[in-house]
Amino acid sequence: MRKLFVITLSAVAAFTTAVAHAQYYYNTGSYYNYGSYNSGGYNTGRYNTGYSGMSYHPAQAVGTPNTTYHTPQAVSKQKQREIGQISVGADYVRGYASYKTVDFVVDSALTGGEPYVSDTRDFDRGFNSISFNIGWRPLRYVGLEAFYSTSLDDNKVTHTESYTHYPEFARGEYSVSYKVYGLDLLGYIPINDYIEFIASIGVGKYDAKAKVKVNAYEDSISFNPIRTTSKNFEDSAWAYRIGGGFQIWMSKHLALRVMGRWSQIGGDFMDYITEINVGVRYHF
Repeated sequence: MRKLFVITLSAVAAFTTAVAHAQYYYNTGSYYNYGSYNSGGYNTGRYNTGYSGMSYHPAQAVGTPNTTYHTPQAVSKQKQREIGQISVGADYVRGYASYKTVDFVVDSALTGGEPYVSDTRDFDRGFNSISFNIGWRPLRYVGLEAFYSTSLDDNKVTHTESYTHYPEFARGEYSVSYKVYGLDLLGYIPINDYIEFIASIGVGKYDAKAKVKVNAYEDSISFNPIRTTSKNFEDSAWAYRIGGGFQIWMSKHLALRVMGRWSQIGGDFMDYITEINVGVRYHF
């Protein structure tokens, strides 16, 4: 019984392989070899067909001259340019952060001044970043991208103290920034020859920093600093990220991409980041 099963399985595998090869040759046109089925090579044993110069079409009746020729199927532009491609790209990223509530107190930079009391909810949620990546697309529907992204510091005046020693005054400033590197797995769903839907899931190493500074100045005209007090916040964690968007092929090598992403950081002060990415990819 086992031997019969093995023989049957082998026969099915051989038949499947033969069908696949036949379909390939049928589609590409390589199946037809003029002159291979001629008066000498195609003989029933009782009579000669006499069609020495004709090609053979599998659907053609035996003994009937074939005057039609199969045209190879066109390969889509998507299939021509996607398989095995290496890409490089850059994105502009507009991010929005959600912070955990952490209270803090910063000593005043003015002698006798009131301490600066606030919490992380006062941090600016929006920031700008730039991202660089290298991708590899071994299959039509699957690809990988390694990325590195860094944000730009965003300073904002959030607090101005009362003048305690005129003309000296103080004000609080802060900056929030982050850097991340990692790897994304991308799935592509072609809509047509030029537009694709993209879904991604990945992991990244996030290093986020925030700095609160209270600066004292000689006066409000020259803005010459005389003293500074500060407090730092830092988060460093691996986080997963998911995203979705679309890609538009502008040419054989260049594509425009728009993606939205959400990253769960879960740090001491930064909870998660939502991003909108707009960029380009150049495919080799």
